[in-house]
Amino acid sequence: MYSQEDTKHVVSKCLKYLLFTFNLFYWIVGSVMFGIGIWAVTQKSTFTQLASVATDPAAILIAVGILIIIISFFGTVGALREYICFLQFYKWTMVVIVILEILAGLLAFAFWPEVEASLETQLKKGIKNYRENIDLQNIIDKVQTEFQCCGGGSSNDWDINRYFKCGGPSPEECGVPHTCCRMKEGQQINIQCGWQVRKQVRTEQKKTIYVTSCISALKIWFKDHMFIVGAVAIALAFPQFLGIILTHIFVGQIQEQIEECSKPPMYKYRPDRQPLAVDS
Repeated sequence: MYSQEDTKHVVSKCLKYLLFTFNLFYWIVGSVMFGIGIWAVTQKSTFTQLASVATDPAAILIAVGILIIIISFFGTVGALREYICFLQFYKWTMVVIVILEILAGLLAFAFWPEVEASLETQLKKGIKNYRENIDLQNIIDKVQTEFQCCGGGSSNDWDINRYFKCGGPSPEECGVPHTCCRMKEGQQINIQCGWQVRKQVRTEQKKTIYVTSCISALKIWFKDHMFIVGAVAIALAFPQFLGIILTHIFVGQIQEQIEECSKPPMYKYRPDRQPLAVDS
């Protein structure tokens, strides 16, 4: 009868610790995202400043961070302890996520007008809470500056914000944020440049602010950078596919090891010698 050392070991230590490190990295990433989200929430003076989960960056960071932490926990512990149930949960959860991502991409392509309308709706919600939520304010300012646009569908979208609403009590009434203004390189920022600009006719507005809607500007950008967008999508999807494949191989090795160890000694095979007879 052979000793335990005679058993053929099929579980790759290299694969085991590669999978462990892979998931540990994402666990750290998820924890950082969760921490940043919590920090952003604590920076808001009141909880009434929180927008809906769909539009509040802090809430999105917290939700995504928790999801990554949970999934990577099963992958990390499953790889380290060789728990098949943990690894199977991790693998199939990743498969479901990848399928949902692919479906989301296909549906977004097939129903782009609806997606565009939804983006405009979400952007308008952000505009409405522009002064109430500093995170949304920073994002909208960044979008308007980088894409040289103003408002979701048009600059008139700013009328739904109580500070920029025409006829309102604010000195900014009937205006737009300064990030809508046309700026020359090196020119000092004038935060009052957009005040009451919407009282002017459109031809006059063009001299002071960008009149292109941000939705239109985003569409143009995506069309001009389709290759880059595709490359980024593939780069983000590759680690997910890699995790699924590595986990599948590792689970197979563990199952093979279990089967090998469960065989009676008389059936174990050594290529360098004949198996010994088992005493009756």
